[in-house]
Amino acid sequence: MEAFVYLRVRPGSMATVRNQLTSSATARRSVVVIGDWDVLSLVDGPDLATIGTGVLSEIQVIEGIDRTFTAPVVPPDRLGVIGFGGLPTPQIIRGACYIHIETEAGAAAGIYERLSGIGEVSGAAVLGGRWDMMACVPEPWEIASAVVLEKIHGLPGVRRTSTLVSIDYEEPEEDRDQFSSLS
Repeated sequence: MEAFVYLRVRPGSMATVRNQLTSSATARRSVVVIGDWDVLSLVDGPDLATIGTGVLSEIQVIEGIDRTFTAPVVPPDRLGVIGFGGLPTPQIIRGACYIHIETEAGAAAGIYERLSGIGEVSGAAVLGGRWDMMACVPEPWEIASAVVLEKIHGLPGVRRTSTLVSIDYEEPEEDRDQFSSLS
């Protein structure tokens, strides 16, 4: 079983949060994102109860995290889409865009199938929670935005979308010479 965990991080706490997530047994992969959340993590476990326990005991206790939201991935066979050569669960990678899709009732299976026909989409998942689906376009926003506007928005059954853009974020190094005297 897999789930995506969304994290809201207190200003100035990103380095601490990233270091702690790296050592977490629950978080398989995490990336800094721009959008409604600050970090997107993929977690897994044998069942949702184990994932929930891991999020509560390992992730929510990290100093600097203000809020989390967990969205379990619905297995594709629940949609009856096995045999379509469906998409894998979106991978968490830097420089990708994660498009959250709200669908009309009963439209998720058809949208999932159509997403697999969009070459720029590398993964998709039906989610429990606020958004019905997530698709990954492993391109920077400047490229992925065209895919969202021209291909995903036009799919029958899509009501609206919201995108998280992952970035290649590194903590700025402190200028150690800032107080050096000028010669």
